Amino acid sequence: MKKVEYSGTIKDFVERYDKVSHLIWNETKGEIVEVRKHIRNHYLVQQHYCCAYCRIEKKESHGMTWDVEHILPKSLFPEFLFEPENLAIACKECNGPKDNINILSEPSKKQKQLPKTSGEYTIVHPHFDIYSDHFEVTIIKSRRIYRLRNGNKAKATYIACNLSRFDYQYAEWDDFDEALVSDFSEFLDRCPKDATAQEIQKMLGHLRFVKKTNF
Repeated sequence: MKKVEYSGTIKDFVERYDKVSHLIWNETKGEIVEVRKHIRNHYLVQQHYCCAYCRIEKKESHGMTWDVEHILPKSLFPEFLFEPENLAIACKECNGPKDNINILSEPSKKQKQLPKTSGEYTIVHPHFDIYSDHFEVTIIKSRRIYRLRNGNKAKATYIACNLSRFDYQYAEWDDFDEALVSDFSEFLDRCPKDATAQEIQKMLGHLRFVKKTNF
C-alpha cells in the first residue's frame, strides 16, 4: 500500500507538530481538518474503500463512515500521529473496539522510531502484513464469515476489532454476552483451518444452541 505523502501547507503543519499534543487530531476547526481529509482520501483510494481490518466495502468517503486509524494508538504513541505507516482507514465498527489497545509484541519497550516489521505487532498490520495470509473471508447469502488462517495475529485481530460481530449475524444471534465471547475464543482455537463453510455454520449453530439453553 502506498504511503500518504505531505506537501505544501499540510507538510508545514505536520512538521510543526510537537509529537506530544495528540489532542489536536480531534479539533474541528483549523488546518487539522484538511490534514485529516487528505489522509482519509489517500487511504480510501489505496484500500479500495475497504476497511483495513474487516475488509468490508463502503462507498462513502466522509468521516461519518470512516475513521483515520492510528494503528499504534495516538494517545499512547503521540509521536507517531502523522507517521504514514501508522495510518490507515478503518470502519467505525472495527476502530471503536480496537480503541487504545497497545498492539506491540513488546508493549513495554520504548520506541524511538515507528516499528516497521510485521513481527513487532500482534495484529494484522495494514502496511506490513498480507491480509490473505491471516484471513479468508467467505460471503454466504450476503453475510460474512471470517476463517482464521492462524491462531496468532488472526485471532488477535479478530478479538481486538470485534470481527465476531459478523459471526453473530451469520448465526442469527440477537444479542450476546461475555460468556459467549469466551466461547468464541475457544471456537477459534479448535476450528480446523480447512473447515468448510457448512462445517463452520454447524459449529456456530451449536454455540447458538448452548447460549439459548443457558438462560
